[in-house]
Amino acid sequence: MSPNYSVNTVILFVVFGGNALLKRNFDTRDNVDGLHRSAECVQETIEPLMVGNLWQFWDRFPYIVNKCSPSLKDVTLGEFPNSDEFKYHFLPLHRLPNCSIISLGIGKDVKAEKKMKSMMPQCDFFGADPVDEDNNELFSNFGQFFNMAVGDRNGSFRSYVLEEIYRYQEVLTIDLATFIRTNIKQKTIDQLMVDIEHAEYPVFPFIEEKGQLEDWGIHVCQINIEIHSPTDEDRETFASFLRKNFVTHQWIFVNSEIHPFFKHIRLFMVNGRNRECLKRYFVTDNKKRITSKTREIHIEDHLFQ
Repeated sequence: MSPNYSVNTVILFVVFGGNALLKRNFDTRDNVDGLHRSAECVQETIEPLMVGNLWQFWDRFPYIVNKCSPSLKDVTLGEFPNSDEFKYHFLPLHRLPNCSIISLGIGKDVKAEKKMKSMMPQCDFFGADPVDEDNNELFSNFGQFFNMAVGDRNGSFRSYVLEEIYRYQEVLTIDLATFIRTNIKQKTIDQLMVDIEHAEYPVFPFIEEKGQLEDWGIHVCQINIEIHSPTDEDRETFASFLRKNFVTHQWIFVNSEIHPFFKHIRLFMVNGRNRECLKRYFVTDNKKRITSKTREIHIEDHLFQ
């Protein structure tokens, strides 16, 4: 007998390694509740796998993210293709007073950023890459380019960079918080795209609740990040980020995929707690709401920072 699906069930078939995924539709009363129900789904499914050998959750992570991806109302998710991937960005619900989009690691490919610029011409684009050749010219056509690496430290360090081929070289490096405060000079960052060749792992603490960005009053609304195939230490760093996020539900994971050979994970996530980010992208009216996480506390009191 074929299965019966209600009108509230959405089927999403994802061609990746031959898997067909069933995407949950949470039938949410509002978008914020939907975001946090999604976070609970991820937590309930992944947390039991995060014991012993951490590889067992790595390969399953994208499948779980996509299975638990939130169902949202009256919002538009933009898909912006690069040469070998998609970047994702929820479009703003209204005209923004300012809009800042950052790309860390250009890699001589700006197709996604140019498409974003055409759809959101009011946004200012900022890009950073330690390789000036090609990246400067490509990015400067629509944004401001910085010839430096962005990571967790300040100084000159040996890094893995793409010129004609990938190789190690000494590069000028600035930490993420200092880069934003010094060069972007905005408290709300609408999109942060990160592809910095394993240097993303020490950056995770910057975007956690009570991390340096939050300490400096900087809030990021949406992130596309490539998480490269990890060492044992890297896996523990990512697992620590997940465990903290299980408590705070600051980051809601929307879409993910894993490279079948290299095992890099691409992850799109959105800020589910910051007031300004939610107003820009997810909250469509001013009614008070009760979240699934704390059902007797209004969202304005509990979630917004």
